[in-house]
Amino acid sequence: MWKLIWRLPSLIRLVRRLLVDGRIPALPKIVFCLSLAYVAWPLDLIPDFALPLLGQVDDVAVLLTGLRTLLNQTPAAVLEEHLAKLS
Repeated sequence: MWKLIWRLPSLIRLVRRLLVDGRIPALPKIVFCLSLAYVAWPLDLIPDFALPLLGQVDDVAVLLTGLRTLLNQTPAAVLEEHLAKLS
């Protein structure tokens, strides 16, 4: 958990770079942006106020699914190129 928090700034920069890269298909970018919109949207499938822990867990699950889709659908060479530029 702490490793993820420690690397969060780099992950955010990586995602930003991937979203503007034209070599990555549009669908994974759309899925990730929709997952961000779901987290930001005030209405959830599981409301945060009704079930506090589950309401937040579903937000994290949707966001991680969007991130996984973006990373899995990015060609390996493109992902490695962006990771190398971040180091």
